[in-house]
Amino acid sequence: MNQRKKYMQRIARERIKILYELAQNEAMNGDEELARRYVDHILNLSRKYNVRLPGYMKMRICKKCHSFLLPGKTAQVRLKKGKVVIKCLKCGTYKRYPYR
Repeated sequence: MNQRKKYMQRIARERIKILYELAQNEAMNGDEELARRYVDHILNLSRKYNVRLPGYMKMRICKKCHSFLLPGKTAQVRLKKGKVVIKCLKCGTYKRYPYR
């Protein structure tokens, strides 16, 4: 991998972190549409510069409608049979993660 590509990926990671924090703040303040726009920018950056999102970011983003999943506001969280089940309240998509 050349030097320029590594540099661009590092900048993309920094921008992704900043956008994630902005999306989180907007979702907490109730502006879900702006939070979704930030998530769209995050996903576009990760695809363009081939940067993997950390696990904590993936858990908070709906794969189908790209909304920011905030427990109690935009997501419903349940524990069922050794799994954490997160339901998006916008589109109804489920995410399941083992917790044992």
